[in-house]
Amino acid sequence: MHKITLKKIPFSQDADNRLRALKGRIGITPNLICRIGFCLSIEESGLPREMEKIENIEREINRYTLLGEYDLTISSLLQAWLVKHKIDVENDNEMNHWFLAHMVRGIDLFNSRVKNISDIGKLVAKY
Repeated sequence: MHKITLKKIPFSQDADNRLRALKGRIGITPNLICRIGFCLSIEESGLPREMEKIENIEREINRYTLLGEYDLTISSLLQAWLVKHKIDVENDNEMNHWFLAHMVRGIDLFNSRVKNISDIGKLVAKY
């Protein structure tokens, strides 16, 4: 079984700007926003848009800071998603690619669905 090998997670200027705006608007740290966003992305139908190499890395978050005790859970969710979508992951670079793609889509989804702190309660109540 292949795994996510990234030690630091890079974010583009656009993603960093969204994370900063969300933190200012609702007071939740970027690592929590990314965790929730990742789960929103995994739940979405279809594939996240293709990731281009991030030329200008604006922010890097240490993987342990980003995922913490949920590292194995996030990795397992990604594995299950790949199997569901019949994506053959032959190397760790592919795992990294899809992980980053879900992080970016997740930030966008979170940003569009959460305008204030009470919206998080609505997301949770859905499940």
